[in-house]
Amino acid sequence: MCSTAGSRSPPRAIGRLGCFAAGCCYGRSCDLPWAVIFSDPAAYQLTGVPLGVPLHPTQIYHALADFLILGITLVVLKRRRVPGQVFWVYVLAYAVLRFVVEMFRGDTARGLFFAGHLSTSQIVAVPAAMVAIVMLVRLGRSPGARSGT
Repeated sequence: MCSTAGSRSPPRAIGRLGCFAAGCCYGRSCDLPWAVIFSDPAAYQLTGVPLGVPLHPTQIYHALADFLILGITLVVLKRRRVPGQVFWVYVLAYAVLRFVVEMFRGDTARGLFFAGHLSTSQIVAVPAAMVAIVMLVRLGRSPGARSGT
């Protein structure tokens, strides 16, 4: 399980690039120099992405972060001290990624709660991160972690 944890990131990143091409999973409006503007009426019809409005490129944020997670998990894999460590690092990193990227998303199809302040993904990310932290602490206290085996 540990050796394959990071391998989930590249396909997800490629999928997010597909989202970018289609216009789904779009971001909130912004005035940043790297904002993207969608102009294809088919994208609007398919996904509801606002046309002609500068938006956060959340799909790109997500894809780049997925590749960063791949790098992190590869480093942890080389240095892991106990079985399960890479998996839980992956779960923690992905939960943080998802929580942060969701703050910049503009589409409402993903489900919003608490007067639109939290998305479904953020609600799931919080307990996932908490469980990952607990598991990493437990793994760090295991006998194998202390002996380095």
